[in-house]
Amino acid sequence: MSLLVVTRGIPGCGKTTRARSWVSEDPRHRARVNRDDLRVMLHSMRQSKIDECENAVTISQYAMIRDLLLDGYDIVSDNTYLDDDILYDARCVAEDTESRFEVWDMRDVPPEICIQRDADRGCLVGSEVILDMHQRHIAK
Repeated sequence: MSLLVVTRGIPGCGKTTRARSWVSEDPRHRARVNRDDLRVMLHSMRQSKIDECENAVTISQYAMIRDLLLDGYDIVSDNTYLDDDILYDARCVAEDTESRFEVWDMRDVPPEICIQRDADRGCLVGSEVILDMHQRHIAK
């Protein structure tokens, strides 16, 4: 039975680092699916506010996850999954493919650490966005 792991946390909390490490432990049987990487692949941009672009990313994300699970891979999707509806959608993909489902909850990482990590990697997200996401989804 395949496994779908999703990460849950704000940018800079360590989702991608943990996901890459997990995949590297068994690359023959594990894979990583990430919206930022798909966005770059599909539209040559890291961030987008264009609904049609985000729709294509979502379609690609779930198609890849579904097909890889059905082919026997264990998958980690290292997106934020802060919205309960999006977390539910991922759980449904696991159920539809008769896969196990696991959440790596990383919401306990303080926003100050996330902001510093983001700065260390070249401010890919920015402190305002990180603080806003923390306020809306974690501190509420």
